[in-house]
Amino acid sequence: MILEGRPLRFGEGCAACAPLRLTLRADRVAMAEPAGPEAAANILMPPFANAHDHARGIRPTALAAFDLPLEIWLATMTGAPVCDPWLVVAAALGRQALGGCGAIMVHYTRPQNPARLEEELRDVVRAARAVGVRVAIAVSMRDRNALGYAPDEVILARLPPETRALVETRLLTPPRPPAEQLRLADALAESCNDPLVTVQYGPYGLEWCSDALLSAIAERSATTGRRIHMHLLESRIQREYLDAEHPEGPVHHLDRLGLLSPRLSLAHCTLLRPDEMELLAERGVTVSVNTSSNLHLRNGIPPMAEMHRRGVPLATGLDGFTVDDDDDAFRELRLNALLHRGTSQDEGLPLDALFSAACAGGRQAVTGQPPAEPMAEGAPADIMLLDRAALAADLVLESPDAALVAQRATRGALRRMVVAGREVVRDGALTGLDLPALQAELDAQARHGAEGARNWREATAPLRKALRDFYAAGLHRCG
Repeated sequence: MILEGRPLRFGEGCAACAPLRLTLRADRVAMAEPAGPEAAANILMPPFANAHDHARGIRPTALAAFDLPLEIWLATMTGAPVCDPWLVVAAALGRQALGGCGAIMVHYTRPQNPARLEEELRDVVRAARAVGVRVAIAVSMRDRNALGYAPDEVILARLPPETRALVETRLLTPPRPPAEQLRLADALAESCNDPLVTVQYGPYGLEWCSDALLSAIAERSATTGRRIHMHLLESRIQREYLDAEHPEGPVHHLDRLGLLSPRLSLAHCTLLRPDEMELLAERGVTVSVNTSSNLHLRNGIPPMAEMHRRGVPLATGLDGFTVDDDDDAFRELRLNALLHRGTSQDEGLPLDALFSAACAGGRQAVTGQPPAEPMAEGAPADIMLLDRAALAADLVLESPDAALVAQRATRGALRRMVVAGREVVRDGALTGLDLPALQAELDAQARHGAEGARNWREATAPLRKALRDFYAAGLHRCG
């Protein structure tokens, strides 16, 4: 396979990068040599890496779950229609591939049927193979606080009897012991023989995991070298709850449990304090910034530029809730560029640092592989080809390619995407799946379950009201 274009290398602007002709063999770049001037009509760059996602094939907006604070949104999403898990994951991965994502973190927190979790995790592997992207499966682990930021009985006590019975039956199942949860992740990792799929430990978050579970995960990660991915400090209410529970601060508490290391990536971190940023930087922990999701769920804007200044390794994620609800990583790049660029003459996040986070930082969080110079001989054959001619059609003065992509590119600019030497996207379509047909089948299944979802949402309205009242009264801060 041969690709030609102007290479976009972070930090160089690439306004004057000479076109390259890349020859790909197997899963590597076999040769990189000069190309003719006609190749300047294209841009070559690494694919984006979505460093935090949940593979939601049915998007929240389709379920009328939007414009809600995080804690109420989580309760609202409990009644989603049950669909074929392979369809759910394949649709999500396929849409993200079309949006430029060649590597994706799947934090598998909401199985369609918890009783067949092992089978569903293997469905994730099958879907990744069919689409052709690199995937990390963060096997979700939790053992407390299923309903909110308090012991379940505290929330249940605030519900009328009929709602309490429904919630107990559907949402409260005894958690598996920590050892069993670890065995599940280890067994999946040992049985998965796909070089594009890795398995990570996926503790849901400090709010939802006991110290015993988190300590066991930290110890097993240190023994096996397996990576860990989890949520942290996504919302103001989480910050208040965790500060009350851990007076030394949640980040320092995680450090005391042995979790902070270069093997850990954290999603969100919207409300980090300076000392916590410095500790994460010191420990080499990667933070996945999920800007669109944070805006949709009223969590604010993460301090991405400040984290960068303090040396925190950064990545970016889509979290299944992009700015236009279309899984377009190019639009997410632009939103991050605009929100984190600084104000007035105060410089914020440099553009090259944003590209590095969106591509290299995320890829390392997903694959665990250290960054390598992209598009060089011997490098992995993970490359996107963009239509530069369309992006630059009206340019009067030359602009750096990085700025051009950040200012204008959408998924429509993506002509080809290659992952591990396999062409995954060509001219707006997946090569391995008929995504429109797959999405249509998934949508039909979801609509078939619409009445049940509507009935559940109506029946559990008292739960959402109880949670609103509980947090409004500050009861989550009781520590």
